[in-house]
Amino acid sequence: MVRILIIILLLFGNGLISSQSVKNGIQVLEGDLLNTGHLLRTDKQVFRVQTGVLQEELAYLAGKKIRMLCDVQGETCNPIRYEMEPFETGKTPDWSLKKIPRYVTQGLFSFNPQCTPDGKILFWTALVREGGRSTQKIWAAKRDQYGFWMQGEQLPTPLNNKFPSAVISALPGGNELFVFGNFGEEEMLDNLKREMMYKSQIASREAQNPKEFHIVLTKLETEYKDRTDKIQNRAPLYKTRKTESGWSMPTPINFPSFYNWYRKADNPNQQVFGGSALASSGRTLLYSAQQKKNFGKLDLYVSLQNDSGVFEEGINLGNTINTGEEEMAPFLAPDDKTLYFSSSGRKEGISIFITRRQNDSWTSWSEPQELSANLRGVNFLSIPAVGNWAFVSREGDLYMAAIPNHFQPEPVVVIKGKVVDEEGKPLSAFVQYESLTRKKSIGSTVSDPGTGEFSIILPYEENYGFYGEKEGYLPVSQNLNLVGKEKEDKEKTVLLVLPKLKKGNQIVMNNLFFAFRSAELTKESEPELDRLAGILRKSANLKILIEGHTDNVGTKSANQKMSLERANSVANYLKSKHKIEETRIAVVGFGPTVPLADNQTEEGRGTNRRVVFKISEE
Repeated sequence: MVRILIIILLLFGNGLISSQSVKNGIQVLEGDLLNTGHLLRTDKQVFRVQTGVLQEELAYLAGKKIRMLCDVQGETCNPIRYEMEPFETGKTPDWSLKKIPRYVTQGLFSFNPQCTPDGKILFWTALVREGGRSTQKIWAAKRDQYGFWMQGEQLPTPLNNKFPSAVISALPGGNELFVFGNFGEEEMLDNLKREMMYKSQIASREAQNPKEFHIVLTKLETEYKDRTDKIQNRAPLYKTRKTESGWSMPTPINFPSFYNWYRKADNPNQQVFGGSALASSGRTLLYSAQQKKNFGKLDLYVSLQNDSGVFEEGINLGNTINTGEEEMAPFLAPDDKTLYFSSSGRKEGISIFITRRQNDSWTSWSEPQELSANLRGVNFLSIPAVGNWAFVSREGDLYMAAIPNHFQPEPVVVIKGKVVDEEGKPLSAFVQYESLTRKKSIGSTVSDPGTGEFSIILPYEENYGFYGEKEGYLPVSQNLNLVGKEKEDKEKTVLLVLPKLKKGNQIVMNNLFFAFRSAELTKESEPELDRLAGILRKSANLKILIEGHTDNVGTKSANQKMSLERANSVANYLKSKHKIEETRIAVVGFGPTVPLADNQTEEGRGTNRRVVFKISEE
């Protein structure tokens, strides 16, 4: 053994150096793994890899280039986590597959990877043994601060129960999940059975004769079958969100028109659902099913959520996409235009295809293209909004795949935000975003109750308003106009500080817009004003002060007049459109006398031109 070690040292020259010149502590090392995983050769030296829980899987990677998170002590590396080449930071051949390490999945048969749009949390479905049988459970792993995947864990109840379950889509921020499973149906069926038995007992007591009892019983049997079918055939799709005590009990989405005729050939009683995906807005649902408008065995459909929260009847995506075979596992990219899906009707076996929406219609698509022959046999794919890597599964293993530029979705803007109260404490709040030009709600999310963090994704060519709201607090908004802007992936960090709904507290009306050098409100201002009017209607005793402010460009008297006129425009809108009593609204114009920023810059002047909504009496 000593002789072997001497030979290795000679081969590496001066690879091993004195521990006195080595920086100890947590480090990221990159190099070649040698000697059945016991040595790591970097550009500068060779480290001995300490034997531990990762040793068995590292042994299989001997001769490979890896990045490793190590606790370095002198010449020894105690491995914590690792990743294999190709690395995300380097140039990689198109659709190269990079296997996610075994320590992440614990060696379980894993599929259906779904990554949050920020690329920080990965969910997947694992086959586990439970009660002597195999079933599907939701697992998840997070990235650490160095970019390595941490060890995966099976999520607790209520997301996992005795029935198979899976994550279909992870909404931005990872605070909301769209899941597949069985949450409450068994209880509903038991309650229905008890209800029917009770009704039949009453009928047996009240019936005047056997014939009358038979008629009532026949009606009850028909009712029982119809109601059972509705429970069993409703969309098996649910939403859940983070709460202070963990994930909420999944609640079924409101999709009353859903049905699916596709059944297993060897078991006509078992429904085959081809998968689904929720857009990052949470309001567009893609799904695979067999319905009356099908072209093949399983077709792709879209359902749009209306303002009442109901997902409406599905629209078949058309025969440009759908074939006579099975189109399944849709994934709609964050740009809301690029669709990836698996198909068995275009190549031998299953492969992944891409198509792009040609306009605002859901039935006009580009001719689908196969992503790569390297992805044949893959039938699940998800792509985060950031980065150039997709997540796929094949034969029970999870992979990352390098996406070439021409197959990537269009750029988007990722808003990474935080909602806090006036003392800086995190708040669990709803974050809504809307089109200001169309006065239409587009999507929503929730902030993490522990950190207050949230994310939303905004495609280009829209003027957006987004705001945080919580019961007992004033809503705070911001604006981002992406119309006509150069398209590139961007991240924007925001902080939404929500003041409590009490006397003296105030907010700047950030989504308030006036015509140039005028007090005339534009249409884009109406969503903000309508929202604040709702607060006044809900709190009948609330009285407010509307303050107008300007920058210092122009004369003081002209600015004073403009600030008062703009404050009056807001007050008049609330009184005329929403019938808010005049006695509840006071106005004042401060002109340029109360600046928030330096008037020497355009940004500062923009900050100073504002209208403030202030609570004067509760």
